[in-house]
Amino acid sequence: MSHHMGRSWPGEGTPMEDDCPCPKTACGLVEDTNLHPDCDQHPFHRAKTFRQTHRADQCPALSDDAWADLQLTTLDPVIAYMEATAEDAWQVDTVRSADGTTNCFFGHLFNMGGTDARGNALWERFEGAWASTYRIYPINDGENPDYPHPTPKQRVLAFLGDLNAGAVLTTPQQMEEDYAYYLAQEQEMGGVI
Repeated sequence: MSHHMGRSWPGEGTPMEDDCPCPKTACGLVEDTNLHPDCDQHPFHRAKTFRQTHRADQCPALSDDAWADLQLTTLDPVIAYMEATAEDAWQVDTVRSADGTTNCFFGHLFNMGGTDARGNALWERFEGAWASTYRIYPINDGENPDYPHPTPKQRVLAFLGDLNAGAVLTTPQQMEEDYAYYLAQEQEMGGVI
């Protein structure tokens, strides 16, 4: 995981970064994987103090949508987050309990965002890129015979693992398959459905 780092003091802009030859990120800091060899401030072998840093995927300059897209490049971050949730924090039938202590998969996914805006972006992008609520809810709730695991967490993690490995179709792949089926049916019926 790459990091954005700066020698400038937080809250005082980025004067040290502004004067160095390293490429800058959207937040004004430099990325530890993209340092200019002539920089006398940021390369680690110069052994200078960094006064601010954050993970590249947590950059405050990222839009909520860009942040969500980074989280969903693969499902590894989602799987890690779900693995870290307690078994007794999962529920079926609704997204979130009235007291907010238990969630279905999408409630946990929303919480992963950390803010409402990022939670909404993560949920929306997950449905568009990976799997919709129509596929996840039956798995979470124990209604899909392909995932007979004893708890919602175990069922969802098994599905996410299959999805991440390409063993089940993503939302765009499923849409393509459904469209091809529709076209075949239309042709079979003489072009009228």
